[in-house]
Amino acid sequence: MLNKEAKLMLQAQIKMMLNSIDKTGAAARWPMPILKSTVEASIYSEPIAAKKFYEYILKLKKLGLSFEEIKNVFSYPSPLARMTMIFRSRAIWKLNQKQQLELYNYLGKILSLFYQEDAFCAKGKNILLVKSVVNKLIKKFKKQKSLTADLISQIDGRLWMYTETIFSRWHNLGHEFHGPYKISKNNFLIVKEWHDLQGLGQKIFSNFPYKKIICYEFYKNSQVTFDMHNRMSSSRPLINSISKCFVEADGKILSTAQVEKLKNIIDAYLFKGARYLSKMNKNDLKIMNATMEFYVLKPLADYLKIDWQPPVSLIKKINSSKIEKKEGKVLEILKEYYKSLNLKNLKIQFDPTVKFS
Repeated sequence: MLNKEAKLMLQAQIKMMLNSIDKTGAAARWPMPILKSTVEASIYSEPIAAKKFYEYILKLKKLGLSFEEIKNVFSYPSPLARMTMIFRSRAIWKLNQKQQLELYNYLGKILSLFYQEDAFCAKGKNILLVKSVVNKLIKKFKKQKSLTADLISQIDGRLWMYTETIFSRWHNLGHEFHGPYKISKNNFLIVKEWHDLQGLGQKIFSNFPYKKIICYEFYKNSQVTFDMHNRMSSSRPLINSISKCFVEADGKILSTAQVEKLKNIIDAYLFKGARYLSKMNKNDLKIMNATMEFYVLKPLADYLKIDWQPPVSLIKKINSSKIEKKEGKVLEILKEYYKSLNLKNLKIQFDPTVKFS
């Protein structure tokens, strides 16, 4: 059976996905060019990633690590939250149902420990900082000269496109937006951490001048919500609600002139990135997807001193473009489900206590 945290995680997952469907009931499409459906890619890699994830957790538990200590291996919750998606392919995993349930319970337990309140962003908050840290940030920026709302929106937009360029549909592997941190009745802070900006080892991104950029954005008279996959929504255009804003790059607060320069740097990398992506074929994108799934687990692999990359056998299978009969059947069912998502087929996909069919 599912533990308390896993039940809450499942509820948040289903609510989030129901909120993401379009007017026809079809699933909102994450950016993944060429492929008609992202499950065309994940059908290869999810079963392998699931087994690795389970093995890593067992090894860490055997070493005596608590769930809190395992949580501390990760920097952010939303990349890990994306692992809830892999349970849709559990019918072809090399884990039995007991092991699948264990893994889902482990994931729920570990993920729940990130949130200071509102676990899994169930009520729209992604509160990761304790009050004392928030107070230090408020004090830090009290006398700093703010950037303009227009400039911060230009940086946010470019960084969003840049993380999509690196991580495609897994772009929250490159950002964690959190808050809202209440300052007064109608004022709050949103922190946007753009991280892993030098990519996954791809030469084209490795020389980006910053590893991490943080945008501190103070708002008034607006409502902002998050889901656990780090999608953000607001009651009005945020550019109209910003009271002050700042950009920090690798620990240094940037001036307006430095942020203007940063815009040009990002533009250059977006141009190079577009050329890089345009040369990819279907199998390249499937391999890219597999790499993203394993990159989520990289902190665990690094702790265990294990190579984090997708196994060579998986890459060979993707390049062969062959899938087994059972895999093909699961793929067709998932593709059909994604044409019209509803509560019933979402439970079939993501609830490990329910038989997949």
